[in-house]
Amino acid sequence: MPELAELKIMADFINSKSKDKTYRNAFDVAKGNVPTENKLIDGDFMVKAESFGKELIISMYHDVALFNVHVFMGMSGNWKFVPTEKWIDTRFVRFRIDTTDGYSLLLYGSYMGPKYKVGGFATKRGPDPTKDFDGFRENVLVNLNKKIFDKPICEALLDQKYFNGIGNYLRSTILYYIGENPFEKARDVINRRPDILDMCRDIPLQAYKYNGGQLRDWHNPNGGDAKDFSEWVFYQKGLGVRDNTGRTFWFDERWLPYCPY
Repeated sequence: MPELAELKIMADFINSKSKDKTYRNAFDVAKGNVPTENKLIDGDFMVKAESFGKELIISMYHDVALFNVHVFMGMSGNWKFVPTEKWIDTRFVRFRIDTTDGYSLLLYGSYMGPKYKVGGFATKRGPDPTKDFDGFRENVLVNLNKKIFDKPICEALLDQKYFNGIGNYLRSTILYYIGENPFEKARDVINRRPDILDMCRDIPLQAYKYNGGQLRDWHNPNGGDAKDFSEWVFYQKGLGVRDNTGRTFWFDERWLPYCPY
């Protein structure tokens, strides 16, 4: 957490706050909320955010692109937009961008928090199923012979090379609503129920429609009532088991006889 839906919400939040703003400074922030002496960028620029599965791409530009910052949100990463004079009140800030009129956009997070890198991470991510469904589907189907698809479908869904943006609560919810054995070999499930790939698009979009999850380590920057989301999502419901990825997977108790863990 946060996952694909929450990344889309973060991009919306950043864009809504930045659409009429000009920025001037971008700082890396070290432990203890200490901005580095070396600014990442100088001079006036604009900011635009776009989600890409479990990554957020922050573009900084004048008339032409200056550079992109790729952000992996970790377990607790989030954003705030605050008066610059009050930015220090937010704990565990990792990255700060100042506007020309006295505000700051803050990336922050503590427990297993966010990381960012100019130009992008080396880790390969597959197509975002909500933005390039055809590319996502093809990337899975042409690689079904790979070893990852020998694993249980509940584990394979966490592989970001093929299921970009799908995390712990989304995989539990997808597998609950598809109604298939979550411990069966991924290749067999996908061959029998290719519509599970449609659900890798539709379930995140439904979570986005419900304004995303507001769970232990992440709170929607837009606020809002999470009741509909909580009633719909299949997370911390049913039975929980720690799988081979080290994550707790939540599943319907009818599949307990098939559980290998």
